[in-house]
Amino acid sequence: MEWLELASTYAPAAPDQLSAYDSFRLWADHNRTWIIFVQLIIVYYLGFATRWRMPILKTLLLYVLLFMGALIFAILDVQLPVKSALLVAIAILVIVKVRIKPGERESK
Repeated sequence: MEWLELASTYAPAAPDQLSAYDSFRLWADHNRTWIIFVQLIIVYYLGFATRWRMPILKTLLLYVLLFMGALIFAILDVQLPVKSALLVAIAILVIVKVRIKPGERESK
């Protein structure tokens, strides 16, 4: 799917001898859209989902719209730190979820 591939932003210092870090960065650049798509799904379910189970067509529509957003974010990721910002958002939402859980248990 060449239309999903965007310009790589990482150029290894020694292209003939790739380290593990270089290989990972090249892989992350190649699969930028899919990484952002998975991060968007995690952010949605951690922060915005009121119900975990939705009807199948609503779930399918949600995933299609999230993928369209991932395409836009992948284009922006060439110049902006979108993947890093989504990782920070996931970390904050996990911290909020962990801190809210004990409070909910005490009030019940």
